[in-house]
Amino acid sequence: MKRDQSRLITAIILIVVGALLLADRLGWIDFTLFFAGWWTLFLIIPGVYSIAKNGVQVGNALLVVIGGIFLLQAWNLNLSSYLLPIALVLFGVVMLARKK
Repeated sequence: MKRDQSRLITAIILIVVGALLLADRLGWIDFTLFFAGWWTLFLIIPGVYSIAKNGVQVGNALLVVIGGIFLLQAWNLNLSSYLLPIALVLFGVVMLARKK
């Protein structure tokens, strides 16, 4: 059953990406598969998956935060003045969500 769900999700993703690429080629929309900072998803997606599977832990939270920071920098959003307040809020959220 789990294999069927995985296969279904993979098929849906392929269909959606293919349809978006086709619509781009036909000139209906402007779609690019690779956006600025796309590589940060290699940090963010495993971190989010690990959080969903194992709960919030220091390692998976760091993956998401570091990937998010790199992604925002790739989009030219400067977070240097917001870094300390964001870090404090995220640390508080992690403390609340942490399993005992």
